[in-house]
Amino acid sequence: MNEYGIKYRDLPKVSMKGTPRSVVTNSNIVEIWCSSPTGDASDVSILTLICATSSQADIIAETWLKVWGLA
Repeated sequence: MNEYGIKYRDLPKVSMKGTPRSVVTNSNIVEIWCSSPTGDASDVSILTLICATSSQADIIAETWLKVWGLA
């Protein structure tokens, strides 16, 4: 069980295609904007993560930025 009372087996698994291009936070929400896996410039996927706190959102966003070389 994690610190938020969620059992690890209950956590959703999200598969996504495309490459992260932008990561933004708005309070406790992280949005990860990904380009299309087909290369179509008009397609985008947005993964929205709702976090427990804004500081958690900031940490998650920073991690995505560093891992994908967007920082």
